[in-house]
Amino acid sequence: MLTTWFGNLFASWSFVSDKVSTLSAEFLGILVLFLTVYLIAKIFKGLFYLVFDRSFFVSKFPHFFEAVKHSRILVAAGYSISAVAVVQLYPLFLPVEGAFLAPVLQKIVGIYVVACFMRLFVCAVNILDHMYGRNPNVPLRGVFQAAKIVIYLLGALVIISILISKKPMFVITGLSAAAAVFMLIFKDPILGFAAGIQLASNHLLKIGDWITMESHGADGTVTDITLTTVRVQNFDNTLVNIPAYDLVSRPFQNWSGMFESGARRIKRSINVDVETIKFLDQDLLNRLKKIKLISGYLKDKEAEIRAFNEEHGNKESFLNGRHLTNVGTFRQYAVAYLNSLSTINHEQTCMVRQLAPTTAGLPLEIYCFTATTEWLKYEGIQSDVFDHLYSVMPEFDLLPYQQPAGRNISQAAKVMFADKNQGLNQIEK
Repeated sequence: MLTTWFGNLFASWSFVSDKVSTLSAEFLGILVLFLTVYLIAKIFKGLFYLVFDRSFFVSKFPHFFEAVKHSRILVAAGYSISAVAVVQLYPLFLPVEGAFLAPVLQKIVGIYVVACFMRLFVCAVNILDHMYGRNPNVPLRGVFQAAKIVIYLLGALVIISILISKKPMFVITGLSAAAAVFMLIFKDPILGFAAGIQLASNHLLKIGDWITMESHGADGTVTDITLTTVRVQNFDNTLVNIPAYDLVSRPFQNWSGMFESGARRIKRSINVDVETIKFLDQDLLNRLKKIKLISGYLKDKEAEIRAFNEEHGNKESFLNGRHLTNVGTFRQYAVAYLNSLSTINHEQTCMVRQLAPTTAGLPLEIYCFTATTEWLKYEGIQSDVFDHLYSVMPEFDLLPYQQPAGRNISQAAKVMFADKNQGLNQIEK
């Protein structure tokens, strides 16, 4: 036994007392045991990587191989082997009975074994989560998260029982008796702690994120995350404290994904007055052909429509054939204009579409993404786009819809009364 050998060595030193020599021998034996366990874990981890990291596994089971690497189960397996080894080896390094440090070492070994196997089981669940947790047909991620919580709770229960040298049932009985009191007194901290674990494990929130939560009037940057609350500084410099549990139980919007993508969405509509929508006549078509962005489109479309109408003999009635409209041409121009801008991200979706007509006209929605996420630049780009589109609408004989204002009504009334007075004057004459 290694401790006995160290004890005999220190006993030969006359200037060292028996108690000091015994404690020193036991301490050195434990130190050598820990070093041996560490080397065993490293050796088996290397062997597992050597066996598993082969082209055969990569080519035949690529998804499983990626899940294994992501979960780090090979590292956990190496430490689990070392945990089995430490149970068998520690009597060789320290006597089970009679040693001063034996009770402490037994608890340390027990906790180490529980922690290693708890980590191994969690890694196994992570593999299943990586492979099947995001299945759109059968979403099992919540089940796997619950399984990991159960593993952690069981592991914590066994570790507590080891520390107090009691059976797990004794711990369960004591906890059940105090659970009602703890839930009543520490309700908010417990809910906040559980919410904090979910927020951290699912990467839902971190300090510096811009979040929006209408139910709490929050629209700003997260400045602090505590056990029970999350503090948000709104853009008007007001502060909002949100209970951590509400961020899990209620919906909120985190804009960090937008910043990470490097693109910010524009989604706004132009309402077209439906009374200005019409087919293109030849004069308007000739005028629009001078616009470089759509000249090629109009020439190709004109040839296509002419060929179609000639093929089907659609000459007797104007309505029997195909014809271009000013609103459709304007929509094509808007798409071409967006695609010509360097401030628009062309890797993201870019389109101009019609929405359902309303009492405020026909909405044409501009849907695209800017090439920057900076707020000031984004607003400038968005304003420039709509400034231009509103300005060119008359070129297509289109007008934006606008509800009549007081000035419009008063002008119409003046014209109406002026015409009426003029008519009366003519009658009198």
